[in-house]
Amino acid sequence: MMPPLPATYRLQHPKRSVWSGLGRWGLLCLLALLLGLPILTQAQGQDPLQSQTQIQAQPEAQTQTQTQTQTQTQTSTKQSTQEVQSQQQDKKAQNAAAEQDAPPTTTVAPARAISLAPHITEILFAAGAQDHLIAVDSSSDYPPAAKDLPRVGDALRVNPERLLELKPDQVWAWQANQIGPELQRQLQQTHISLIFAAPEKLDDIPAFVRLAGDSLDTADVAVPIAALLDNQIAALRHNSRLGETVSVFLEIGSEPLYTLARDPLIQDVLNTCKAQNIYAHHAAVAPTISLEDVLHKRPQVVIMAYRDPAQLRARHLFWEKHLGLSPHALLNLNPDALYRPGPRLIEATRELCEQLDRYRAQVS
Repeated sequence: MMPPLPATYRLQHPKRSVWSGLGRWGLLCLLALLLGLPILTQAQGQDPLQSQTQIQAQPEAQTQTQTQTQTQTQTSTKQSTQEVQSQQQDKKAQNAAAEQDAPPTTTVAPARAISLAPHITEILFAAGAQDHLIAVDSSSDYPPAAKDLPRVGDALRVNPERLLELKPDQVWAWQANQIGPELQRQLQQTHISLIFAAPEKLDDIPAFVRLAGDSLDTADVAVPIAALLDNQIAALRHNSRLGETVSVFLEIGSEPLYTLARDPLIQDVLNTCKAQNIYAHHAAVAPTISLEDVLHKRPQVVIMAYRDPAQLRARHLFWEKHLGLSPHALLNLNPDALYRPGPRLIEATRELCEQLDRYRAQVS
């Protein structure tokens, strides 16, 4: 049995250790930690799952967004295509309606032309423009169909009232003095085209045929005809003539005696046939000359143009007597073909060249 403790000892409070207090606090914290660990563990376990779910959901959302975008784009493209097609159909419908509502196309009336010189009439006929001719001058008699057309005057005088009354689109004249300033002014005021056709060389004839075809819309006829005339002229010029140049006198009229002198077209014809006009340097174009002057110049050949056989025989006898020329030095051609600067002049040039060649062969 233990001895009792002294009274003084029992009355004293025992001293507590700091470590003993900390131990109890630490124990309590440890218990709290142990009790809270499952909860913390559960909370920490739930977050990764939720994060993983969110990570997996994000691509799915993006995929859905892309799919929606593609669908919207396809829908928009389809709608745009449908809109374009609809607009095109609307335009087609509008165009068809416009074509139906548009007035019918009017046919342009063919141009109406008047010829004021025989050679121009021949040029227009050669160009296939005879259906466009509504009137001619009084001397136009070739081709024969020209005789049936109305007349508006001659080569020197034109009837202005009659011409304007016919309401032509074009007037083809030879020279300005044939028309006169007053009629030219009237034609200009009424918007009627005035065309001058005065060939100065053989090549101008097919050129005017082409011009007629262009002006009167008959180029399909005029172009091949003009090309044929060009070829005929070229053949005449390339045919080399034998012998020397022949001096000639052109007798246009006998009472009084007159000739053609400074005419460029007839000079081109004579050059083509290797002939020289004894009055080529005269001041006038168609001068009256004296028999004495002709006898003084003594041409080798006399070129005449008569239709009347009796008159032709009389002129032959006249020149045989005064110039002593033989019959083969006295030539005769169709006056209309030789002195009208139309397409027939090219054929007349060929005939003149052949007759001069025969003359050279006789005298050589």
